Amino acid sequence: MIRKNVLGWALLLSLCVILAACSNNEESSDNESETDETRETEESTGEESEDASEEADQSVEEDPITEEDKVVHITAEQSLDDVMEELIALFEENNEGIKIDVQYGHTEKLTEDLIEGNDEDMDIYFSSDDAGYDSLVEAGILDQLATKYLLINELVLVTQSENEDINRYNDIFNNDETSLTIVDPEHSLSGSYAEELLVQEDEKNLSPESIEKVADAETAVKDIAEGNSDAGFLLRTDISDEDDVRIISRAPRSILEPFVYGMGLSHSVEDGSAAHLFYDYLQSEEALEIFTNYGYIV
Repeated sequence: MIRKNVLGWALLLSLCVILAACSNNEESSDNESETDETRETEESTGEESEDASEEADQSVEEDPITEEDKVVHITAEQSLDDVMEELIALFEENNEGIKIDVQYGHTEKLTEDLIEGNDEDMDIYFSSDDAGYDSLVEAGILDQLATKYLLINELVLVTQSENEDINRYNDIFNNDETSLTIVDPEHSLSGSYAEELLVQEDEKNLSPESIEKVADAETAVKDIAEGNSDAGFLLRTDISDEDDVRIISRAPRSILEPFVYGMGLSHSVEDGSAAHLFYDYLQSEEALEIFTNYGYIV
């Protein structure tokens, strides 16, 4: 009787051990499954983080930040437009990372804007008015030690290449049938000088009705070349060898002296800066040769 009870308890104990072992195996399997899932999640998260990091790096490479000190701001006389565009293109091509920003205008207006504080970004001032330079130096805007004269230009009388009726300066005066073209003085250096010249020559009786004011030098050259106007006063640099016009004479020096383009630097420009680099380039042999090709005297 006692032996049967012992055997029953032994069987019951064995069954409990077996059941416990099965339970442990199931928990172990569940733990291993959870560990695998956690590992996969961590690996996936790591890969996504690396992809995001690479995308961020690519975004920085594709959209570089432009530094403000790499932009050079120039205030320049409108008549310098063509030659300056060629010089700027050459400079930017050979100086990667530097951009030239130009504001063109009539010299008097440009000077006025600077004095009134409407052009605070100016690094280089390039114009034709001595009085303007003096006033800007006095106002503390330009560095007097960095202002210099660079180019000479002059007003000339031109006519159509085949026009044989006008061969001398005085041929345009005392003749009611002569028509004369100048550029609007309000927006042009040549126009303001031509107007000044005609005021001085008032006693020579050039009829005001015979004087036509046009919007720009290109229109004036075209009108003269096509014979729509007998003659005109333009800057020497407004005329190219391709134009069908010829120069009769320069404006009389007794009335109108040749005018000089000068260049100045803002007090804020530092040695070695991008602005100073372009300022030096405009005085280089390469730049001066290009100015000469456009008709300037250097």
